[in-house]
Amino acid sequence: MGGRLSADLAREPGLVVRAVARRPVPWLAPAVEQVVTDLICDPVAVENACAGVDAVVHLAGANEVAAAEDPDRALSDTVIATAHVAEAARRAGVQRFVYVSTVHVYAASMANGTVLTEDLVPSPRHVYAIARLASEHLAAAAATPASSMDVVVFRLTNSVGAPLDPGVDRWSLVANDLCRQAATTGSLRLRTHGLQWRDFVAMADVCRILAAAMPGDRAHPCIPPGTYNLGSGEPMTVRQLAGLVQDACEGATGHRPPLVAPAPPAEALPAYSVSVGRLARLGLGARTTVRSAVEETLAFCLKHRGEL
Repeated sequence: MGGRLSADLAREPGLVVRAVARRPVPWLAPAVEQVVTDLICDPVAVENACAGVDAVVHLAGANEVAAAEDPDRALSDTVIATAHVAEAARRAGVQRFVYVSTVHVYAASMANGTVLTEDLVPSPRHVYAIARLASEHLAAAAATPASSMDVVVFRLTNSVGAPLDPGVDRWSLVANDLCRQAATTGSLRLRTHGLQWRDFVAMADVCRILAAAMPGDRAHPCIPPGTYNLGSGEPMTVRQLAGLVQDACEGATGHRPPLVAPAPPAEALPAYSVSVGRLARLGLGARTTVRSAVEETLAFCLKHRGEL
């Protein structure tokens, strides 16, 4: 997401984009200025990276795979990184701090037909989401009344879209994994029965909405400060997503990959849904279908199958 957002913003007239990463990113556009540093170990470098910046979009943190493998490190690294970035942004006089959290902060409510609104009390159940919720609070704490900074938090659902480069190591995401399987093996295999409900949203829409959070006129920001669910608002099972991958593969290659999955339970759980009305009322609803996002991802995997 960071790579795609940086590339998208770099194409906007009048915007200068500075990307902070732990190591050089060769596939970023030449128009993106890169700062190589460690958000945890070098807070001075982080503060220097924020100098002269109008807005910070903070995406860094342990993903769900890292959180499962090493919960202690994932929790500490994510929280400390956010504390350093938020404090550096405050000190540098940044106008807007955008934090991308996760819809999984609602974990205890994600079942039995619940509608997940931003007014629900967060109840995370796994380290990945616990660290993200803690980071939301750290960002809010940095935006003191005495500072010039305000905060926008996006609680993201499950984005679907092609990465900038095959070297972006996020093939554990279910849509990416299924598209890679279709391109490289000609079949699809689910590790679970696939009747879990999810809200999938096109990465193109995610990047467009994040871009809309950039401050233009300080007196009239495009997105007011606050917390927003960022998703499509349309529940879909993992099996239904796999069906879209099968459709995309059949359309692109003429071959429909078979799906192998454990037997589903006798009774399916009712879908929960993610309320996206708060963004929709600002004219920032999803525009890109999940089907087209899957087709984009599969086309990328077919093009780069020798590198996956």
